Amino acid sequence: MKFLDKLDQWLYKYQEEQLHFLWAFAFTTLAIWWKPLIVMGLVVTVAKEVWDSRNPPHKFEWRDIQFGGLGWIAGLLIVGGA
Repeated sequence: MKFLDKLDQWLYKYQEEQLHFLWAFAFTTLAIWWKPLIVMGLVVTVAKEVWDSRNPPHKFEWRDIQFGGLGWIAGLLIVGGA
């Protein structure tokens, strides 16, 4: 399998996790302008998983929480350095 085929497969296999990382990171970095938003990345991640757990065919997944947490931590690093 070619490298680009593997990359394409990996990107689509983890699309949901990447979305959680992106949303948590993006909302956390808003704290650059208003500090109370520092927790927004975690709030959005948990809220999305609660929503998924109550709306079939989606389900609650810890992996999404983990990727959201990583996005939040990455956002904290950006906000802390600003």
